[in-house]
Amino acid sequence: MTATRTPVKAADALSSVTVVSRDEIAELQPLDLVDIMRKQPGMDISQSGGPGSSASLFLRGSASDHTLFLVDGQRIGSATLGSTSFQFLNPEQIERIEVVRGAHSSLYGSDAIGGVVQVFTRDGSGAPGSYVSTTAGSHNQYQLAAGANGTSGAWRYGLNASYLETDGIDNLEDDSGNNGDDDGYRNKSLNGSLGYRFANDADISLRYLAVGTRNEYDDAYNSDHRPYSDGWMQNINLRGRLPVTEAWLSTLSLGRSTDDTDNYDGVSGTNTGHFRTTREQLFWQNDVTFADEQVLTLAYEYYDDGVDASSLYQGADGRPVSNRSNEAWMAELQLHWSRLDAVLGARTDDNEEFGEQTTGSIALGLDIDGAHRLTASWAEGFKAPTFNDLYWPASAYTAGNPDLVPETSENRELGIRGDYRRWQWSLTYFENDVENLINWAPGEDFVYRPYNVADARIRGGEFISTARWGEWRLEASYTYVEARDDGSDTLLPNRARSNFVANLDRGLGRWQLGLSLKAQDKRYSNASNSESLPGYATVGVRAHYELAEGLRLKARVDNLLDKDYQLNAGYNQDGVNFQLGLSYSL
Repeated sequence: MTATRTPVKAADALSSVTVVSRDEIAELQPLDLVDIMRKQPGMDISQSGGPGSSASLFLRGSASDHTLFLVDGQRIGSATLGSTSFQFLNPEQIERIEVVRGAHSSLYGSDAIGGVVQVFTRDGSGAPGSYVSTTAGSHNQYQLAAGANGTSGAWRYGLNASYLETDGIDNLEDDSGNNGDDDGYRNKSLNGSLGYRFANDADISLRYLAVGTRNEYDDAYNSDHRPYSDGWMQNINLRGRLPVTEAWLSTLSLGRSTDDTDNYDGVSGTNTGHFRTTREQLFWQNDVTFADEQVLTLAYEYYDDGVDASSLYQGADGRPVSNRSNEAWMAELQLHWSRLDAVLGARTDDNEEFGEQTTGSIALGLDIDGAHRLTASWAEGFKAPTFNDLYWPASAYTAGNPDLVPETSENRELGIRGDYRRWQWSLTYFENDVENLINWAPGEDFVYRPYNVADARIRGGEFISTARWGEWRLEASYTYVEARDDGSDTLLPNRARSNFVANLDRGLGRWQLGLSLKAQDKRYSNASNSESLPGYATVGVRAHYELAEGLRLKARVDNLLDKDYQLNAGYNQDGVNFQLGLSYSL
């Protein structure tokens, strides 16, 4: 479980947690991870057009780079931008998704100010099986996926591949020059895994994920261009688990992730820039269980970010900078008494560039009567400056700032939960105060540099409910967020105050029917709050029909009412669209 780094049921976690299973992913019939995230509590998405276009996630009002993304326990994303191209992760490769809301830097270090999103790829657990799936839809969309996963004795295996291609939509509202064309997207993904469990319950596993993309987009500043980018994401992880004693479990993980982007001008064919992040990672965790399921976790983490780019990154002394390392020690103590649970955490990160950063956390849970539970928590978070922030090449107009310090946060939460067998709900109030926010601004020499110049205060509440009765299932959430600049008292851009999501599903014989509703309040598109995007509501419907054992017909219609709306000022979203497909599994 992402909330504690140890196995815990989502209902028992003291953090606000959402788990999206493989079956739920299949029912949603999503085109990409953005599609899934938009249907989860507390999520605000900004996207510059259709599938494959640049996307940002604002979790509970936090900044787009204040959510840490993990794949199979490893950090992914760009060290130059400090963000993750999560729009490229294909749902066909995903076994489950865990979303943990609230600061968790005491477990994960930098970036986990607003929360953590962890994607687990298909790993072969369960009975042997294979599948093939194909869909087609609007904008000449076509997708094919196939795979085989399972266990054989002590071995487990998995191999999954997918291909997606679409002509896309016209991303940019401005249709001048070459901007009036549709912006296509192509995604090729491969996921493989192999694991072995020994007689003493020791376990070793290897996982691999590769994603290759081509993404066309529009140039908002020069419509004569026809830009596109080729992307490559890769994540490889070797992990071993050893039960040293009945009470002591040791886990060692070695891995490497790559985030590679090449930008091109489609008119001239020239490469206009490339940015490559290679991250080497090591994690060693030891879990000791004592005195009736009390758990002490001690861990060491090391990662090194290497950057290869068309821009020359330079330190304060003018020396080229191409990598930086970070090592950390962390401890977590989970305590369980008859009615009271507590989780205490602390972590110290030692970064090669800015030195030490220590964060702590404490969470409490009180069982009131078996059906109701009170929770309270306090946690610190931080975000390290990116390569662009620190080392951007100096010119007459822009430059990096090597004197930056990390952005820091203090998160407080108070909640109550109810569990009535067929109906579960939670109500949470949260506060998050963020200091030393990094913004680019002109200095006395009129050169734009990043500075630690802003603070933010975030206040809000969320209500999450899940109900099951018979063949019906309803999941609904409402989140209210006030995210303000502490200096100007203006609302932070791209955050809607109100966000409502509902997913209703019904089994009906051979049919599985579903409906999704997403509604958001207006949100400001600039820091001064002089411009805004109107609120909107979209409706989607979906269905599966079992033609024969293992053979299913599936269909989905999105934006059923053909709502005209934008998630990023000046960039279009798709109108009513559909997809139809078949899947067969053994």
